[in-house]
Amino acid sequence: MQTLKKNKWFDVEIFEFGYSPISKPLMTVCNFWVEGLMIDTAQRNAQKLVAKTFQNKHIEQIALTHWHEDHIGNTAYFYQTYKPIIFCHPFTAQKLYTGFKVLFYEQFMFGKIDAYPIPTQAFPEKICTEHYEFLPIHTPGHSPDHTVFLEPKQGWLFSGDLFVSPRIKYFRKGEDLGEQILSIKKILQYDFDTIFCGHYPQKSKGKELFKQKLQYFEDFYEAVKMYYQQGLSSKEIMKELKIREVHWLKYVTCLDVSVEYMVTSVMRREKKLQKHTLTA
Repeated sequence: MQTLKKNKWFDVEIFEFGYSPISKPLMTVCNFWVEGLMIDTAQRNAQKLVAKTFQNKHIEQIALTHWHEDHIGNTAYFYQTYKPIIFCHPFTAQKLYTGFKVLFYEQFMFGKIDAYPIPTQAFPEKICTEHYEFLPIHTPGHSPDHTVFLEPKQGWLFSGDLFVSPRIKYFRKGEDLGEQILSIKKILQYDFDTIFCGHYPQKSKGKELFKQKLQYFEDFYEAVKMYYQQGLSSKEIMKELKIREVHWLKYVTCLDVSVEYMVTSVMRREKKLQKHTLTA
């Protein structure tokens, strides 16, 4: 089953795609279009519906927030069909060029990514359409290449997966909570109100929602750091913080998503900081 919900906020068209082979989609993915600029290309498993949805639109430019399969799944299709300029981080470009293996749950929900020699360009200072200018801002943490796009005059932030929710309860393997804190602090230096999030767009109060997420992350980080400095293990820290692992989620995702990864992310970063301090 391929699903689509459409919306339009201001001049930005929102397309929320879902896919599931057996029931309603477990998770949907948003991509956006404004004046010939597409931001992210949605999941490959929904390609038939994605292609039909955009068949009467001009696509001159594509900007990719990061390399994850639910955000770049149809990039090769759009390049082959429309030959747009594709802007992305070098890490994203490499993933597009070589392809990469996805885990079973990722292929089930979003689809695979095959290698394809897509020509890409590094982000310019501004990505311009007829009436708007979008500033690429590097915001690592969720992934090393993660980049958001800000239209400062309109107060629009295309946030990829930097937002998702004010309270994140689990991480994918490899996410860095400390880097996400720094990235949120970076974007809070700018003025914006609308979050065009890759999964849960928010039409207003976007900056306040990011402030809430920052506070939650900082509180979590400091709590884990305190127990880590006392010598506790990740499981002991979870017990102290009254955090329980969601075991079904961890195993359904082939050990790729876990509550414990939020804790170990802090521990890993603190270990690096301690090592750097000792060698400085």
